[in-house]
Amino acid sequence: MGTTPLPKGTPPPPRGGSTDDGMVALSYILAGLILYGGLGWLGDYYFGTTWLLPIGLIMGLGTSTYLIIKRYGRLE
Repeated sequence: MGTTPLPKGTPPPPRGGSTDDGMVALSYILAGLILYGGLGWLGDYYFGTTWLLPIGLIMGLGTSTYLIIKRYGRLE
């Protein structure tokens, strides 16, 4: 999937999964968990609560799942 448009009249390349796509999806999931989980942990630390970390982890997983579906879920 490059950014260069295909010449007119050529069929699009087959849409198959690759190892790179899987690694990108995994990195989205890990980044979401680390970012939002870290923000939840910091919120728990500074505000003295115990519920922001789980909320942050759930939000991070949900956001990363949304981004994966948005990127790979549509057919061209």
